[in-house]
Amino acid sequence: MAWKPKGGGNPKRNPVTAVTSAAGVLSVVAWLAWSVPWLWLFVAAGLMPAFAAYVADTSREKNDVVAVGTLSASAMLPFLLDGLAQAGHSAGRDILGSPFAWLSVYAAAAFAYALSWVFPISLNTIYEARASARLRDLLRRQQTLVAEWGEKVREEFPGRGGA
Repeated sequence: MAWKPKGGGNPKRNPVTAVTSAAGVLSVVAWLAWSVPWLWLFVAAGLMPAFAAYVADTSREKNDVVAVGTLSASAMLPFLLDGLAQAGHSAGRDILGSPFAWLSVYAAAAFAYALSWVFPISLNTIYEARASARLRDLLRRQQTLVAEWGEKVREEFPGRGGA
């Protein structure tokens, strides 16, 4: 169960902090957009798989969006840092025209999709196999006890209710 603050309501947020944070983020975004406009083109195109995951994922948690967005952003980061270090339009053309950059970003997104689809299925298969192996082991032990102690072992425990 998720943690809830005392009183059961949402904690109060300071509006000054929210405005200051938003102004700080917007100023950084505006500076980057003015100084390196190609950066936004690369980021927008690189995060398209995350947008597609947002549209396609109907769950409340949006785990696919988190996985795809995070891995896409982490694949973009080395190229963005390299482009910011060079800080010129030629660096932007180099990154936007690099097949390796695009392959890296979209391969990371594909890997995230594969993880979000394959991982739960494989874990479920593993847990199901372990549970059925445990059930077989318990049934084998029960048969051994019945052979040793008789059918009374299989009867209900008086204080437990139905077995």
